[in-house]
Order: sequence, then C-alpha cells, then structure tokens
Amino acid sequence: MPLVFETETASGCPDAATLERLMDAPLPVGTRSSSTGKFEGVELTASDDSAKRHVRTCRAYADAVGEGWYAATQMDMNFEGFMRVACGSVMALAASGEATSSRIDDEQVGFQTLSLLPVDVLPALAPDTEDTLATLKAAQFSVGSMVATGDVLTRGSSPEQLELAYAGSASTYGEVARGDFNGNGEMDILVYARHEAVNGSLRWYELFALSYPDQSLTFQRFEPAGVEALSLAN
Repeated sequence: MPLVFETETASGCPDAATLERLMDAPLPVGTRSSSTGKFEGVELTASDDSAKRHVRTCRAYADAVGEGWYAATQMDMNFEGFMRVACGSVMALAASGEATSSRIDDEQVGFQTLSLLPVDVLPALAPDTEDTLATLKAAQFSVGSMVATGDVLTRGSSPEQLELAYAGSASTYGEVARGDFNGNGEMDILVYARHEAVNGSLRWYELFALSYPDQSLTFQRFEPAGVEALSLAN
C-alpha cells in the first residue's frame, strides 16, 4: 500500500529522510473547505470538550493524541482511522530495521495465505465474537480453517488486497511493507485493515504486523514498534 500524502506518495521502505519529511506532510483527509477546496484534516476535540482543532499532519496528530484530543463524531472517527493507519505506517517504518532472515520469503508466503493468517485479524463487534476468536486462536485455528467451515467468506483476493466477510463485518486487508518491526532480526509484514459493519455506518481501521516464528503453525499478530503512542492495535 503506497503512503499517499498531498505533497508526495511513498511506497515500500522509504529512507529516514523521507519518513521524517512525511511526518510534516499534509494528508488528504477530512472534508474539503468550501472556500479553498483543500482538505481540512481531522477535527479533534479536547479531552475536557472545551475546544476543537483540525490536524493535517502526522506530527500534529501524534502530539494531539498524546495530549488527550479525540475524534468525537462517527465521521471524524472514520477520517481519523485513515490518518491513524497512514501515520502509524510512517512511525513503524521509521522504527523498523532490516531483516537478516525470513521464513516468509523462504516459504514464499504472504498476508493472503489464508492457512497462515491468524484468526485475531478478524473483527470482533461483540464480546461473544471476541471470546470465540480467542478460543479458536488458542486452538491454533487459522482464517483458512474458518473459510473451510464457511464461517468466513472470501470476497476477493489479489496481490495487493484481501477481502473477507465475517460476523456481520466486511474487511479489506493490504500489505504496507516488509521488514523487521519488532527488533528480532526476522522478516515481518506490516498490514493495514479496514473494517465496516455490513448493516450500518460503523467503520474502523487497524494497523498491525505479522511475524512467522520458527515452529509456529500460523503468523503471529503484534503491534509494531514505534506506534505505541497511537494505540493502533486496540
């Protein structure tokens, strides 16, 4: 997935200078101004609800989140989700390292390999769904296992995206980049996800990484280093 900003587009693993520049590049997010036609950014509300502000760059967004500002409306949360993934990708890439070994490359697998995709990448809209996924994960079930039983439907698959349907949600997954995102020297995959309620306006985004440890039967999901301040895995 390319990182699309108003001033430039980056893909793969940009160098440190580019990532630093992207922290201050405006994102094409939010509604457009009626007077200028430019994107206004995400509207955030102060933690005590005393003020509102718009943020357009990753640095401004990270600072605002650290100060307790939040998206108050469903529309703002939808816009914020896009910003969280874009900014989290930049921050994760800045904190990543070069992998020295790769089971992922050795076995020529990726995030679209359903038999390796862990069930905790699926959305859980209700507590009972969350409990079900936790039980299946403990039993080392994969998304592929759930496709085989008909509990998960494959809506589409390509080298760039994977589309799944599960428990009233439609989800789209895509690969952002590959690298070492937890500092252990092994190749990981940085993945974004967009989830939508099939019947309703609810939409949310996630950014997470997948590792493939030796002896593991599936990928393992984890929060990439560098994005802790944005709480992107929650």
